[in-house]
Amino acid sequence: MDTVDSVSSAVAASLRQARQVAVAFRAAPEVDAGLALAALVSLLLNPVLEGTDLSFWSALLAAGTSLPLMLRRRYPVGVLTVVTAGVLGCLAAFKPDQAAVGVMMVAVYTVGEQGRRTRSLLIGAAMAPLAAIAVVIASRNGFQFTATVAYLALVLVALAAGDARRGRLALARAAAEEAEREREAAAQHQFDERRLRLAHELHDTVAHALVAINVRAAAAAHLQRNAPGENLTALEEIKRTSADALADLRSTLRTLRSASDEAPLRPAQSLADLPNLVEGLAGAGVAVELRIAAMPETLPAAIGHAGYRIIQEALTNVLRHSSARQAVVSVCLAGDTLTIEVTNDGQARARHPAIAGHGLRGMAERAAALGGRCEAGVTPDGGWRVWASLPTGT
Repeated sequence: MDTVDSVSSAVAASLRQARQVAVAFRAAPEVDAGLALAALVSLLLNPVLEGTDLSFWSALLAAGTSLPLMLRRRYPVGVLTVVTAGVLGCLAAFKPDQAAVGVMMVAVYTVGEQGRRTRSLLIGAAMAPLAAIAVVIASRNGFQFTATVAYLALVLVALAAGDARRGRLALARAAAEEAEREREAAAQHQFDERRLRLAHELHDTVAHALVAINVRAAAAAHLQRNAPGENLTALEEIKRTSADALADLRSTLRTLRSASDEAPLRPAQSLADLPNLVEGLAGAGVAVELRIAAMPETLPAAIGHAGYRIIQEALTNVLRHSSARQAVVSVCLAGDTLTIEVTNDGQARARHPAIAGHGLRGMAERAAALGGRCEAGVTPDGGWRVWASLPTGT
């Protein structure tokens, strides 16, 4: 019973292999089919030109030698084995000397191109005795050393050429993969930069607005308790601040849309918008002195926007973490460097110690992205100072 099962398994495996070979023949590239046809024609034409008559069996042997070349890319070693046996048979039957060398060169070239260096070396070593056997079969005078060396040299040249092409293709694939990895890394880096920029925009817009609203709402509640009916101004400021924050938020989120030709709801803020920013803080109980010196008319938009956001975040921290009632904002352009300084005279609240949170890190990242730097720390008189330097590139 075991023997019957083994035979059945072997037969089934053979049938599967035969089907795979048939599929491979049908899927063979046109160039390989043409190569196999050219090999068949050369094997038949070579002896005919030398005056040798061919029989049906000779033509069948030539076909069995050349047609396997259609499968040379899928089964390179197997095709080389079949072609080698067929070439030796053709040499013994009707001596297609030159054509046989050409067919062998194609087979060993494919082994070198499709295989590995070790396999190519083993095939090259095996070619030496096969070349001697082929010369003995084809020659009428027995073994000839010169003919053997020439035959072997041609075969080895084809093998080396195939191995060299394999190496070039491997280098090309490695270069293409490296280029693809670099493109993916660049795309990821660009995405990360955009995400970080968007996070900064959202943080600056929302944080500043919410802090200002919180301060003014607290002031309105205080007025309502102590002087009912006199908190209309604070409520109007809350309304205006929240409307501005919503407009900024919509403009920031609009950048996520795919349509690149859509204009933002409002242009990105720049240093020219600082007076409005300072005016908005007056209602929150912080008097801000704005000092702008030597400001060019054509400051790069990225520099102007980053400067505005750094100042906005610094003033937001004054409202959030400090008891200051006065702040000074200094903006100066010296050469090709824009210098920003925001100082206040208040002490840090005990509940909110001055530590490096998202706001301070965001200011530093904004400056670093433009090739500058940003620092923050306590002043000698106990206040707080934010200093930034941005190269303008002008």
